[in-house]
Amino acid sequence: MTDDAAFAGLLETLYGGLTRSPPWEDFLRALAAATDTTYATMLVGRGCAGIDAHVTPGADPERTQQYRQISEVDPFVGLPEGQVLSFNDFVSHIPARFRDWMDVARTGQILGVDLYRPPDSYVRLRLTRDDSGEDFGDRERTLLERLISHLRIALDLHARLTTTQAESQLFSSAMADLAVATLILDRTGRIMRRNAVAARMMEDGGLLAEQGGKLEPRTHAAARTISQILAAPPAAGKESQFEIATADGQTLHGRARAVPSSAYGDGAWVALFLADPTQSTGPSSDMLRDRFQLTKSEAALALHLAKGATLADAASELYIAYNTARSHLRAIFAKTGTHRQVQLVTLLRTVGKE
Repeated sequence: MTDDAAFAGLLETLYGGLTRSPPWEDFLRALAAATDTTYATMLVGRGCAGIDAHVTPGADPERTQQYRQISEVDPFVGLPEGQVLSFNDFVSHIPARFRDWMDVARTGQILGVDLYRPPDSYVRLRLTRDDSGEDFGDRERTLLERLISHLRIALDLHARLTTTQAESQLFSSAMADLAVATLILDRTGRIMRRNAVAARMMEDGGLLAEQGGKLEPRTHAAARTISQILAAPPAAGKESQFEIATADGQTLHGRARAVPSSAYGDGAWVALFLADPTQSTGPSSDMLRDRFQLTKSEAALALHLAKGATLADAASELYIAYNTARSHLRAIFAKTGTHRQVQLVTLLRTVGKE
């Protein structure tokens, strides 16, 4: 494996497979072929919690399970970070249980390297040949040594990708639970991403729909508002708030935020977050008091505002002075983390009843 083109091909399987599930199989198959080994294995774990992932393409699943059961007696662990070592060079005593497993698996030769990634993750890369094969030599050792820096980069990239994916799924689920439709549009209104709430809203077709891959507002007011946002999106790191009246007289509250062009290409401009009024009928007084630690009077005012009342109208309906209502509103802002009435109303309408 001294040919640069062949090594580049191996790296392509390493980096190119990061977005696949499972991510390491193509690389391990290519590595096994390049080193003329029976199996190439990657073991990933964290601290003392054991093995999180065990990837050995082509291996008998029963053998893999057997190894997991006796992995605690594997003597070929804890190698100096980044050093390529053979089993025979590192291990002076083989526990009986592990020797039995090696005999059954016919694992006569093992070459490996351990990598440790902060804060407490480890990766063990192992090449194994059956007992009829020759010992690993300089060619295989040199190849693993050339791969170490690339493996570190690939492992860090994969950790970042999986973390980002998990966070994205978590936030997407939370937005769906809060009945917040999320749309990412390019400058022409083409829909680049949407969540389940947005898809349902467009399927209903009452206010927004999709036509030819683009967002199609169904009312003049909605079309005018969306066009204005796309024509003059918020500056980077900023957001704007807007309202759209629905056909049945309800008000759809939304926020627009700029999307970095690097995320989707030069055509991506804006993300829209829309509180779907048909999916959330507003919170109860008890919920507001429990969730935001509002007083009874503050919760009553918040409920009136959530229904679209002005502060003056809410004060009149609650038979309190306008200045008292203003004082309650300041307290509500502080407890809910909002700063403007439209933000508060959007939050309250997405909380929903429990």
